[in-house]
This record gives sequence, C-alpha cells and structure tokens, in this order.
Amino acid sequence: MAALLAYDALSMSDQPNDSLQSEHAIAVLHGDLIPPDMAQWLAKKLSELQHAGAPILKRFTVQCVNDQVMGELHMRHMNNPATTDVLTFADGDEADVAVCVDEAARRATELNHQLRDELLLYCLHGLLHAGGMDDQTPVDFAAMHGEENRLLRAIGLGEIFGAIKP
Repeated sequence: MAALLAYDALSMSDQPNDSLQSEHAIAVLHGDLIPPDMAQWLAKKLSELQHAGAPILKRFTVQCVNDQVMGELHMRHMNNPATTDVLTFADGDEADVAVCVDEAARRATELNHQLRDELLLYCLHGLLHAGGMDDQTPVDFAAMHGEENRLLRAIGLGEIFGAIKP
C-alpha cells in the first residue's frame, strides 16, 4: 500500500524524486495546498520529533491533500467516503501519510491554533501509526495521544491535541 500512495504523491508533487533517496528521508509533498515554507517547517519538525523519540523510518512521505482527495483515498482503502484527518500506509520501515489540509484548517480554527501545528499533529499521528501504535481502544487512544503530547512538548510546541483522559 505504501508504494501506491508514494507513487500517487510523487506524481502530484513539484519535488524531484531524488529527494527521497537519502537514508531516513522525510518529504512533505504539498502541491499548492500550503506554502513551501510551511512544508519545509513540517519536515524540519518531523526530524526534530524523531530526534525526540518518534519512530525513525527509512522513508516517510507526507502528502497534503484536500477533502476531495482524502475522501477518495478513504473510500478506496477504508470503504468510507467521508473525509478524514490522516491516513497512514506503512510497509516495514517506509510509510506514506495523507493529511487533509481542509480538515486541519477547520480544526485549527475551532481550537484557535495555527494550521501548521494541526498539520504537524496529523503528520506525527501518522508517524506513530507507522511505528506500530494504534488508537482503537480507549487505553490505546490515551497512550497514543499521550505520546503525541510528550513528543510535541519535547520539541517546544506543547500539547496540540490537548489533555488526555484515559
């Protein structure tokens, strides 16, 4: 699955394919959905999160998408036509994550914080899924979002998701 999304993502990207060839590569592919400097900030923060203890993968690709594309991906892979915040496609030490910029914008407005912070939360959530964490049970939910908060505090951003009650 991971290769499928990566191929789709790279075909929509304005980045050259060789940007993913280095060991432990992180790429944020954004088209025109976010400014290039925000994509660079996300990639930098993802690297900082890995240094703080988030999973380190050989390749981690984030594709920023809109509601329409996210709905299509969600339908294709989860049989659900609704948009969602993040989808993770992991295969060993490689992962592709789709993050929905439209959903992030809605949530950032609702929670009164920056779009880039909400997108980083989605990227980190996908990275943790790729590293084996899940959030399907209440205990796993608390553990995963607690780890998000711990890592985001470690790089100086604080608890973007908010307080976790197990």
